[in-house]
Amino acid sequence: MGLTLRHFAALFFPVALFVVVGAAFYLHADRTARVEAIKIRETARLGREAEIFMAIMESRAADAAFLAAHITDMLQDSGEDGHEHIAGLLWSFAAHKRWNTQVRFLDARGRESVRLNIGPEGPARVPDTELQDKSRTAYFQKASGVPFGQVHVSRFDLNVEHGKIEEPWRPVLRMSSPVMGPDNTFAGLVVLNLDGHIPLNRLRQAATAALGRPLLVNEQGYWLLGPSPDLEWGFQVKDGREGAMDAVWPGVWDTIREGGRGQFFHDGALYTFETIKGDSPGWLGSSPVRLAEESWRLVARVDPADMLPPLDTVFVVLTGVLLVLLGSVSWMWASGRARREVIQAALAASEEKFRAMSEASRDALVMIDDQARVAFWNRSAEIMFGLSREKMLGRLLHDVVAQPEDLGKVRAGFPGFADKGRGKVVDTITEVTARRGDGGLFPVELSVAAFRHEGRWWAVGAARDVSERKRTEELLVRLATTDGLTGLFNRRRFLEASEAELERSNRYGHPASLLMFDVDHFKSINDTRGHDAGDRVLTALGRIARETLRTVDILGRIGGEEFAALLPETGLEEAARIAERLRRAVSAMELDTGAAPLSVTISLGVAQWTGPGEDLEALLKRADEAMYRAKEAGRDRAELG
Repeated sequence: MGLTLRHFAALFFPVALFVVVGAAFYLHADRTARVEAIKIRETARLGREAEIFMAIMESRAADAAFLAAHITDMLQDSGEDGHEHIAGLLWSFAAHKRWNTQVRFLDARGRESVRLNIGPEGPARVPDTELQDKSRTAYFQKASGVPFGQVHVSRFDLNVEHGKIEEPWRPVLRMSSPVMGPDNTFAGLVVLNLDGHIPLNRLRQAATAALGRPLLVNEQGYWLLGPSPDLEWGFQVKDGREGAMDAVWPGVWDTIREGGRGQFFHDGALYTFETIKGDSPGWLGSSPVRLAEESWRLVARVDPADMLPPLDTVFVVLTGVLLVLLGSVSWMWASGRARREVIQAALAASEEKFRAMSEASRDALVMIDDQARVAFWNRSAEIMFGLSREKMLGRLLHDVVAQPEDLGKVRAGFPGFADKGRGKVVDTITEVTARRGDGGLFPVELSVAAFRHEGRWWAVGAARDVSERKRTEELLVRLATTDGLTGLFNRRRFLEASEAELERSNRYGHPASLLMFDVDHFKSINDTRGHDAGDRVLTALGRIARETLRTVDILGRIGGEEFAALLPETGLEEAARIAERLRRAVSAMELDTGAAPLSVTISLGVAQWTGPGEDLEALLKRADEAMYRAKEAGRDRAELG
């Protein structure tokens, strides 16, 4: 017995120590990897949400600048105040763009000249007797000094009417752009009240799948979207609420306000923050200049407990089983050396199974019986689907995680699996759309295997969330359709969009026109000023064209210095006016190319689509021929085709 104990101790204790140390190392490495993955994911997620927030502001600012420019043209063309024309233009805009709560025109004194309130039923014009004097508001006083063509972005706050906060609370961002009268003096402001619930609800939706919920504070550290509603808008609502970040997370704001973006640990929690700047340049480089009163911080906090890897029950059980098995094997080896090789082989097989299961547990692992009832649901499945193991065991899997419209097909095919262990997704890797416990849909990559046990068929599936991969694919598609220099549609995307628009015009019997234009003497600019100067000219031309044309117009760079724009709902006469406005805007442009200032002109061809008998290629050819007639006639002009 003593010899057996010595052999047992010589084998079991060193190997058991190795297993315990290995398990500890595995758990430490798993936690380190999890923390790094969380840091990367939180940084990417906040960066993406900040870009979306700024894109919303960029688009709404472009709307304000467009309306201001259109009203300026209206006043300068008519020479009158055009009050009802302005009201009609703003009503038409508000009827199609419901993301604003108010659309207004303030005269040069700061009084509301036209005001539209936008509700679920659409825009409603406020009677003249109820219009207010806004001359004392910060946004009027600041925006009235903004240069023409630029946009003032107000602070993010609760809307105030007649000196009181509007009930129920209505968070707004005001986009204000100046209008010039016939004598080129300040004639008033276009003011768009962006519904603040749009960006805030976007952040709330992002929080449902987030580890660290994205929150929003202003540059004074007050909550705009806080950990709870009773902390929000404390800088404006004087009801004793503790509305500053320091009241909830002491010491955190001092670090956040010093940087534009970053990530740090404080009291064990991970904080990630990103700055949203109201005056950041647009992604396409074609949006109007924005002057913002303030910036905002997106902040996410991950609790220390959430950074700990979940307790892997399979890992713990297998480790315990491995130690018990090791003890038995060691005793058997000590009892009879003749069986040593067999016992070592069994131990090696057990260790291999242990490693395989540990690696696979990072995906959602689910096992169902031949009735589709859940028999196993790991921790990763709990996180991915938002449903606990206790809620899922014994439930019909597909009733919970499949899309409602797919249930019929799944149920129709399942008897084949119960009978023979076969199915459409068995022994394949398939991409399907799954449903979380909160009803949200997301793409997963699914691998399913079937096995027979005790006379019944069972299935084991491994699911992996591929949402990030799908978003990356969508970004690549967007980059493939955009001109890298100007940010406009490239030729292929322009032709696709224009073909679709002509099909729509044909279906509804509406007119459409096409502009083609390029830079006069562009080769000379490249030869004398260099290709960098040429690139600046093309970039500036793309920006001016986007600012001058309407948001509904399809604009693209289709060649080296050639551009084209398809104008929906536009006849030849209106298209000619638009072309002339674009020509004047380009002629007034002066570029700094590092040497002497550079002025450029363009030649334009204008053609109206004749109807179903004319395809896009023929329309492009007519506009191109008209453009070359403009060049032959002396350039810096537009010709009709």
